[in-house]
Amino acid sequence: MQALLVIILINAFIFILCALVALSGQFLRQSGEADLTVNKASMRPVRRGQSLLPALAEADVFLPAACGGKGTCGRCEVKVIAGGSAVTPMETILLSPQHLQALSRLACQVKIRQNIEIEVAESLLVAKLLRARLETSQNVAEDIKTLQFSVQGNAELAFKPGQYLQVFYQMPWERVLRAYSISSPASVKNGFSLDVQRVSGGVVSSYLHQLQTGAELEVSGPFGEMFLSDEHVQRPIILVAGGVGLAPLRSILEQLRELGFPQPVWLFHGARSRRNLYCEEYFRDLAGNNGSFSYLPALSNPLLEEGWVGSRGMIHELLEQQHFTDAAAAVAFVCGPTPMMQAVTKVLVAKGLASDRILTDPFDFS
Repeated sequence: MQALLVIILINAFIFILCALVALSGQFLRQSGEADLTVNKASMRPVRRGQSLLPALAEADVFLPAACGGKGTCGRCEVKVIAGGSAVTPMETILLSPQHLQALSRLACQVKIRQNIEIEVAESLLVAKLLRARLETSQNVAEDIKTLQFSVQGNAELAFKPGQYLQVFYQMPWERVLRAYSISSPASVKNGFSLDVQRVSGGVVSSYLHQLQTGAELEVSGPFGEMFLSDEHVQRPIILVAGGVGLAPLRSILEQLRELGFPQPVWLFHGARSRRNLYCEEYFRDLAGNNGSFSYLPALSNPLLEEGWVGSRGMIHELLEQQHFTDAAAAVAFVCGPTPMMQAVTKVLVAKGLASDRILTDPFDFS
């Protein structure tokens, strides 16, 4: 009898617990729409429960998110005037206490629970959504393809050499985006190229590698603060790339080539082996025909069968060995994995470059 009573009590407790969970779900569930106000302008209503970053994209406001909205790059910064969710641990890492006190937030970390009002820097509102058609897809290195797109709908893409675009990809449960640097010349307005390295487990990079000629996709941009300016052109320029970090530097280099290399230009490109070193022949020919341009590749682990007779080791080691006649006057553009960029920056500072003339763009956001 006592055992039966215990069983009844346990079942009753489980029933009550399940009822409470179901009831709390009714209160916590986010449904319906919320009003979105950007820079005091009312936008179309957005779905509750999603993060602010994709909600803004639905309202045709496109923010930079080089990490794909994972909260690791810190570039989708906005001011949330009213209606924001609680600050996340990632925001406390990437945003200073002063920024948080001034209402700055990361759009990818803010959940829409209610009507929300934000402020976005005017400089970010120039980015637009474009539809692009794949014209060619070429293998240029192991796991790296150069994809050439044309811009559809009589639209034009105006960007600065070194900037990037964000590619949208629709998954069954969400719409994701990934950042890819533009590798083509800025003088071409009706199309662009992307150098894409296939990443193990990478959804978007695998999708792009399998994309067939004629397929269309959506991109937003341009974005990025690492770009070639008119002031930079008047200085000696040092370009340092690790792997597919060469992509934005290719665009910068093409601009300098079109200008006739007004000042000396050095391109340092580090790769694991020769099969990972792309555009090698093009750069060697370019250096052979232009006295102001120097091409300096280095391989960290060349294969015996590749017959490599060039520099070996990490690219910052080769950079350290190089003598620049007027390094203090130069400007540097560095793109690659974060550890590589940190090592390169230390070398450049030691050679006399001011830190504000070392422009960097990591591509290893996780």
